[in-house]
Amino acid sequence: MNAKSMTPRMRSGRRQAGTSLVEILIAMVIALFIMSGVVVMFVNMQKTFTSQDQLAQLQDSERLALTILTNVVQQAGYFPNPVINTALSALPASGSLSAAQVMTGTTGASAGTDTLTTQFATASGDGNMNCLGQANTTGSQQVYVNTLSISPNNELQCTLTVSGGTPTTVPLVSGVTWLSVLYGTDTNGNGYNDSYLTAAQVTAGGYWAQVHSVQVTLKFTTQFGNQVGQANGSTWVQTISLKNQP
Repeated sequence: MNAKSMTPRMRSGRRQAGTSLVEILIAMVIALFIMSGVVVMFVNMQKTFTSQDQLAQLQDSERLALTILTNVVQQAGYFPNPVINTALSALPASGSLSAAQVMTGTTGASAGTDTLTTQFATASGDGNMNCLGQANTTGSQQVYVNTLSISPNNELQCTLTVSGGTPTTVPLVSGVTWLSVLYGTDTNGNGYNDSYLTAAQVTAGGYWAQVHSVQVTLKFTTQFGNQVGQANGSTWVQTISLKNQP
């Protein structure tokens, strides 16, 4: 049978021959390029999401830690109804705090391991919160002693003593690696802070009654990995004035 004698169906069959091996290989290479681009894009998006999530957690931790510190420092020395109460009667001696003493602290053996202790009284229902975020709803007056420190697990923690009861220690904020405290002190008695001293220096000079502000330094950490341009944490310095210190 010659070419002229082939029927139209036979000629159509020859034109519809299968895909060649070269065409299949080219298609596979193109598909691999496309898949590689999709995988790279997915990995980059996942890294970006993780970094943004960790940054948001870091910022939440910073806000919470500074809110707690500001609250307990500003309330130091507060007591309700000064008509019937005095600092001496409302704030009894507790641990390292003398009667009417509103604040104390310790200088850590290593840098960034200071502690800060404040004391204030609350009336039931007045809304003043301790370092655990609790308010007095007992129906009677209470005294809160709040001690803030860094735990071995890099947590900002609070040890709370309520009216001379058993102390309770609760971790508050994770990822905090450093707490150092300086005390704005009126060492010459003119009514103005003239020095920022460590707790050891304030204790040695007997200046706790002359402390009018607190400068707190906190260092936070987060796990951003080794991504270029990403920080591994942050440092915050906050100066807080005591509202109830004459």
